[in-house]
Amino acid sequence: MTQFDADAYEDLYEHAPCGYLTLELGGSIDRVNATFLAWTGHEAKDLVGRKFQSLLSVAGKIYFETHFAPLLQLQGTFNEVAFDLVAKDGSHIPVLINAAKRAYVTNKATSIWMTVFNATDRRHYERELLTARRAVDMANDELRATNERLDRANHELQAYYDALPVGIFRADRAGRMIQASRVFCTLFGVDEPEKWPDVLPSADQIAIADDWHDKVRNSQPFARRFQIAEDGNPTRHLEMKAVPINGNEGGAWAFVGIVEDVTDQVHAEVQKRQIDHDAAIRKLTGGLAHNLNNFLTIIVGNLELLEDDPADRLVLASILRNGLEASERAASLVRRLLIYSGQGFARPSLTRIDQCLGNIANDLSGQIGHAHRLICDLGSPHAEVSIDPAMLREAVEELVANAVNAMPAGGEIRLSSTLERRENDAEGQLIVIAVYDAGSGMDEATMAEAREPFFTRQDVGQGLGLGLSLVDGIARIAGGELKLYSATGKGTKVELRLPA
Repeated sequence: MTQFDADAYEDLYEHAPCGYLTLELGGSIDRVNATFLAWTGHEAKDLVGRKFQSLLSVAGKIYFETHFAPLLQLQGTFNEVAFDLVAKDGSHIPVLINAAKRAYVTNKATSIWMTVFNATDRRHYERELLTARRAVDMANDELRATNERLDRANHELQAYYDALPVGIFRADRAGRMIQASRVFCTLFGVDEPEKWPDVLPSADQIAIADDWHDKVRNSQPFARRFQIAEDGNPTRHLEMKAVPINGNEGGAWAFVGIVEDVTDQVHAEVQKRQIDHDAAIRKLTGGLAHNLNNFLTIIVGNLELLEDDPADRLVLASILRNGLEASERAASLVRRLLIYSGQGFARPSLTRIDQCLGNIANDLSGQIGHAHRLICDLGSPHAEVSIDPAMLREAVEELVANAVNAMPAGGEIRLSSTLERRENDAEGQLIVIAVYDAGSGMDEATMAEAREPFFTRQDVGQGLGLGLSLVDGIARIAGGELKLYSATGKGTKVELRLPA
C-alpha cells in the first residue's frame, strides 16, 4: 500500500477535484481549500470568518437559512443540495453541497464539514435534458392534437359515409374487408363486413368469391350483381363495384368500392324489357291481323257472290256456307288480334255493367253445354263503366271459355259483379267483374306466364293463347286492370277491375 505523509494529505485536501470547507457551527468559514478558491476567484483571507451563505445567490441564501441550516441542525447531515455560488466576478457557479456536523474530542459537534461539487456540466446537461423534454412534450401535444383532428375527421368522414344511400368499403391487397360503412353491413345484413359472402346464395358464393379474388390478384376493377334472398322478405338485388388503388411499385395495395341496392333498377329493367317485348308482339300481331283481314275480305266477298246464285248446286251451297262460317271465325280472330295489338276500333260508351253481363250470360248459357252451369251473382245494378260493350262481351266470353276448358268434366262457373272503393281515393269506385271456376288451377310458374301472348296449355291447334292477354288489353283500354288468383287444385279466379 502506498504510504502518504502529511504533506501529501495536505496537497490532496487543497487540490481535490471538489471544494472543501470547514465552518463554525454558526456558519462562518474557518478553512477553505484551493480548488474552491480557484472556482470562485476569492482568496482565503477574503473568505475566512465570512458567513458561507453570503456566497450564495439570493434564492440560495433564503433556502439555506430556511431549510438547509435548520435541517442540518436536526439531522446532522445534508446531501446533494443544489445551490448557485456567486464568484468574485459576479458569475454564478452551479454546485452540489454535502454537509455534516463533526466533533473532534467530545461527542458534541464543534464544526461543519462541507464538500462542494462543481455542477456546471451537470446543470448544462439537465437544462439540455429539460429543453429536450419540453420539446418532446410539445411534440406529444402536437401529436395528440393531430390525432384528435384525425379522429374528428374520421368521425366526420364516417358520418358522411353512413349518410350516403350506398355502402362504402375498403379492402386490403388480399381482398379482405378492413373498413366499411354502416350502410354496407345493413345492405348485406351482416354485423361484420368480412362476412358479406356468407349471405350470398350457395350457388353463387364460390363463383363470386373466385371472381373477386381473381380481380384482386390481377389489380383489376370488380363489378358484379347478385341477389340476396332472405326468409319472408322479397329478393333484393345488390351491385358491388371496386377499383384498385395502385402503389408506386406497381400492383394494388388496396381496393375501394361501393355497394348499392339496385332492386328498383332491376325491376325497371325487367319492366322495360317486358314493355319492349309486348310492343314488338303487338306490332307483329297488328301487321299479321291487317294482312289476314285483307285476305279475308277477298275470300268473303267472293263467297258472298257465289252464294247469291247457287243455281241447283246443292253441294256447292253447303260448301259455301261452311266457307262463310270459317271466314266469320277467322274475322273474329282478326278482331281479337287487332284488339290485342291496340289497333282495334273501340267505341266506348257508358255501359250498365249488370245489364250487359246478364245479356252475355243468357247467350252463353246455351253455348257452354249441359255439363257446365253458369251462375250469375250481379251486385251493381246501377253502376256504369265507360267501355265498348262489344269489347266487354269479348272479355267475358274469353274468361268463361277458359273456365270451361279448366273443367272438362263439367261444373259450376260463377260470374259476379261488385262495387268497391278505390284505394287512396275516397270518392272513386271500381266495378269488379269476376269469373270463378273450380278447375285444376295453376301453379306459380304457369301464373307467371299466363298473361304472355300466345301462351297456352292446350294442344296445338286448339287455341292461340291470346285469351288472358286479350282480356288484359281490354282492361287497360278501359283504364282498369286484370287480377289473377289461382293455385294448383283450387281453381281460378279472374277479376276485371274497371273504374266506375
